[in-house]
Amino acid sequence: MIRAARRGATALAFGCAFGVPACANEHHDAAKEASAEAASSALDPMDIARAEDRRRAKDIPEAIRTSHDLEARRMAARALARIADADSGEGLLRALADEDATVVAWGAYGLGMSCKGHEEANVRALAARSAAFDGDAGGGDGTREGLDVRDAITRAIGRCGGVSAEATLAAWVRARDDWRELAALALGDVAARRGTLGDDTMTALLESSLHGGETALYPFSRLERVPDAFAPRVAKAALAKMAHTGTARVFAVRALGRTGPLSASEMERIVLDHSFTPAERADAARALRAMGDDGHAAAADALVQLAPSKDPLELTRVGGDDYGILSSLIASLGGDVPKKSESSLFALASLAAPGTPPVSLARRLAELRCGAAVALAKGAYDSDVLKRCDVESSETSERARLAALLRRPLVGDRRTAWRAFTKSDHVKVREAALEAISDHPELADAGRAALTDALLAKKGGIVATAAEVIHAHPDRVMVLSDREKRAALDPTAPPPTATARALDASIATALGAALDRAWPEDLVETRVALLDAAVAVSFDRARAVAKAACQDTNATMRERASKALRDLGDDVGTCTAPADAGAPASEIDHLLTRDMRVTLKTDAGDLAIVFEPGLAPVAATRFVALAKAGFYDGIVVHRVVPGFVAQFGDPDGDGYGGAGALLRCETSPLPFGALDVGVALAGRDTGSSQLFVALARVPHLDGEYARVGHAEGDWWALAEGDAIRSVKVEQ
Repeated sequence: MIRAARRGATALAFGCAFGVPACANEHHDAAKEASAEAASSALDPMDIARAEDRRRAKDIPEAIRTSHDLEARRMAARALARIADADSGEGLLRALADEDATVVAWGAYGLGMSCKGHEEANVRALAARSAAFDGDAGGGDGTREGLDVRDAITRAIGRCGGVSAEATLAAWVRARDDWRELAALALGDVAARRGTLGDDTMTALLESSLHGGETALYPFSRLERVPDAFAPRVAKAALAKMAHTGTARVFAVRALGRTGPLSASEMERIVLDHSFTPAERADAARALRAMGDDGHAAAADALVQLAPSKDPLELTRVGGDDYGILSSLIASLGGDVPKKSESSLFALASLAAPGTPPVSLARRLAELRCGAAVALAKGAYDSDVLKRCDVESSETSERARLAALLRRPLVGDRRTAWRAFTKSDHVKVREAALEAISDHPELADAGRAALTDALLAKKGGIVATAAEVIHAHPDRVMVLSDREKRAALDPTAPPPTATARALDASIATALGAALDRAWPEDLVETRVALLDAAVAVSFDRARAVAKAACQDTNATMRERASKALRDLGDDVGTCTAPADAGAPASEIDHLLTRDMRVTLKTDAGDLAIVFEPGLAPVAATRFVALAKAGFYDGIVVHRVVPGFVAQFGDPDGDGYGGAGALLRCETSPLPFGALDVGVALAGRDTGSSQLFVALARVPHLDGEYARVGHAEGDWWALAEGDAIRSVKVEQ
């Protein structure tokens, strides 16, 4: 009781200090209290759920936000945190000042998610509120909903970023024991946003690591590369953590991978040491790729020692953890493959299991054979070793031959071969061929022809890929204007002072047709890519398209539309949500009321997901309904990053598609650890049918994605391309 009273007193003082309207008069207004109680007693929780789903903070009555009914305040705070718009700020500050830890956690989370434009003020408010949760004063750091109020506050400061956020968090790392570990995680958010950390901050983190800090090295793993002046110290601190298993070692391996070539030999040691987890070994194998010649040499050494022989028992390792590590090592060899790895590569290129192996093992063997063949071919796309790696028409074979092809200029017969790949039956192969236009300006007319065909394709991912290339390299689709062509043919015309360029007519026609198509609402990436492309090439309808997108009910579309209009020279601020926000999710009327277990029979064995509606009720209900309807039967696991995530749920198998309907975010300030399941996104409120399963502790996903449950089984055994054969929902 004493703790609750202290929290209440602190909350009141904090709220008044930051101008929360409820504190304007400390005397109780009996009429207002009566009104609030009446409103909360008549509360329909589904009304709050609908307001949250439609992203309408105005639909949450003031009386509910300030109600004495704790459940009402919790629902209101959660809804405001997920809406996180301009109309939510006042309510989120009030929630931050609440006496209930769950309400405070949601208030903090919402302030972090809506920090843009209010960074300094929100950081000050969050830091001030943290004082109530020091030591025993906070009554513990957990809440009834499983949220950690300290974590919510700290990570919100990290999301706000900026100089004051970094200074605040660095001070907590140095001198605030109860917050030190959480502050280090939040500094990882700052590092990712800013791309750098100050010298004082990095020193504080290294000192914390020296004194046992479990998360102190995590921020270094979020940098592209640790500054040279700090790299030896970070490497030393990371190596000191290697003797102990757990989160600290996971972060140490990742941080060591950012210290540059000086750590290549240590990363090789981790790859070869089976006392490290498969996730840690895969992290180390991938890190070698960015370590230059030293990293490539270390990858070659490791490959020599890990490559399996043709012994049947040895080959079974390929069906397990070693597959992801071997494939990562092959990718880390670099373009100029070290000679010492060639014998191992030839062995890998001829791997074959006796008899008829299981589908999953056959796929892994083919991937390793073709990966090794690409390294050996050295750009000879028609070499025998490539032709033998798999059936010529398979996706694995085509990807390998395309990869070899792209290692040299695309001219002559190589250009002809490339053009054939842009028409492949395999969506991912076609997209990879289109992406190559960015790096191969010599394609010229052939590139424009391929982009024209792609813009007219039916697959959203192919169209999006073409549009992304145009957005990134508008010069690839520009040609001489008609005026310049006429002048070039006129011997009397003066020499041009500047060459006028115009959008290729075929591209213009195809782009217009793509913009006119009625794309499914969940293909947000495709619609955004087309808008960006139209702006990049000054398409004559770009402004009209952007203005229409500015009225879209989807937040991501509106955000990109506002940028597009600014790029076009319009003096606009943020595109606000339209008055008609659309109907709320139909699932709200029949939400799951208990956890549901879904079993997936895959090429890698039986796996399961337990959907937990308490975390994200609409999403959990949607995914279970899709599973019952057979949507996931036959779906391919289109993305596997060893030690990171396995992702599935796109019928096209390229990561762009979904079930046809959007799913608004139900994100939460909850951590993602190994086997936690989240909703895959391409921006805010862009969920549909894709899910991912985390394969390790991944703090940078915390709060950014809706966590919908947890997985069971050996998800580490999955490889990209494995199929879900059937799905069973346990009633």
